[in-house]
Amino acid sequence: MTGDDAIAETSALERHKADFRATVWGDFFITHVFSDQETVNGWIARIEALKEEVIMAMMISTEKLHLIDVVERLGIGYHFEAEIEEQLRQIHEETILEEAVEFAGDNLRNYYFKVDHGDEDDNRVLSKRIAHVLERPLRKGAPRHEHLFFITVYEQEKGHNKTLLKLAKLSWNHLQSIYQQEIKGISRWWIDLDFATRIPFARNRPVEIYFWAIGSMWEPKFALARYFITKITMLVSVTDDMYEERGILDELELFTSVVERWDTSMKDLPDYMRTLYAAIVDVVDEIATTMTAQGRDYCGDYLKEAEKYIVRAFLSHARWFAAGEVPTVEEYRRVGLHSSAYPPLACAALCGLGEKASKEAFEWLLSHPKIFVAVSDHCRVMDDIVANQFERKSGHGPSLVECYMKQHEVSREEAVKALKKMLKDDWKEINKEWVIDQPSFVCREIISMLVGLARMMELRYTEFDGCAASDRVTKDVVRAVLVTPMVIVDDV
Repeated sequence: MTGDDAIAETSALERHKADFRATVWGDFFITHVFSDQETVNGWIARIEALKEEVIMAMMISTEKLHLIDVVERLGIGYHFEAEIEEQLRQIHEETILEEAVEFAGDNLRNYYFKVDHGDEDDNRVLSKRIAHVLERPLRKGAPRHEHLFFITVYEQEKGHNKTLLKLAKLSWNHLQSIYQQEIKGISRWWIDLDFATRIPFARNRPVEIYFWAIGSMWEPKFALARYFITKITMLVSVTDDMYEERGILDELELFTSVVERWDTSMKDLPDYMRTLYAAIVDVVDEIATTMTAQGRDYCGDYLKEAEKYIVRAFLSHARWFAAGEVPTVEEYRRVGLHSSAYPPLACAALCGLGEKASKEAFEWLLSHPKIFVAVSDHCRVMDDIVANQFERKSGHGPSLVECYMKQHEVSREEAVKALKKMLKDDWKEINKEWVIDQPSFVCREIISMLVGLARMMELRYTEFDGCAASDRVTKDVVRAVLVTPMVIVDDV
């Protein structure tokens, strides 16, 4: 390399770093100095002291269900998993029918109208809670977003438990400090890839995608799973962009065949594809090596299979676009099971769960169980409903909206209405599998992870494409969860 070449390469990397830092979050998470370790250690000590008080209260309380409900809503249930499980064993699980949900919804709306017009402080707090649950029921809410909301309104309630509130705020700040260190590492890895120079169409979204990982696995014990999920999802996102925006069909066919063979020579790939595939192989190898060290050498093979699933699905979309073809709704949804990106994402999460994610659990996941199908379909359908208006302008392939319109010869409005009915059906299946039909060999964390993916879709895509439009509402939510600590007053 000549001196001029070296200068040019250095300049390109500096431009890339500047490009990342110019994004909504780049410079902040690379350069910002967050809470010092002494402050964090102080939070941890206070948390441990408050936990003992809560455990005692849980044992003697005459309103155990209410106390447990508040603990979970405040986002501190992870401190008391064993205690909560023991208490719930002694309390009767009830089944709520759809008619009961409708009845409750009607009554909540009527009650909201009454309390929203009152002047008392308690009425205003209650109206906020009712409006929130009517907009997004708790079962559909992304955990950290729900915790943030409940801490805010709980603090305004008269007679709130000061110990619980203080523990919730300390735990929030402690978790936030953990997230901040994790996203710093992810951001540095992303900069080192230098995709902005080598793959110009790659979007800079490490913070937004890390936030997605928090949505499905937010507790501190899931740090490794979040790390794996974020890296895999970021590379899947670039792969998706390549199949939709940049790739020529012949090159995409070649790329798919290389991934199918897991051919690491990459000699026939164009430069930009070689760069992307090398990054995918490196991350899969990193995860596989980590898993082998844990005595779980089978994990890497399942992750490779999941990567193969997704490039096949992306290629199907590219072929439809190239041929000007609009598939049937049924065919589109079958492919969408994998183009939702959930197979590699979910496998990455399982890799980070340690011994709880057995070989049998991987086999179960890749056999397309009902809850996985419902979660993946929910993602694909919701994404297509919301993003359809943007994609029609940018030359993407057919969305599920167009597929439904053509197959059933209906208007766009009628198609969207029918697809929203599909979303409701998906949630029914998710709830059924979540509560009733969970296999004995699949741990609670795996089911919660899958449900968390659907919850994040509800948060980020109900009104807009939250991942693409990070300068809108998503920015405020991300800042609250990842950046702004809660104010803790000792006498709250």
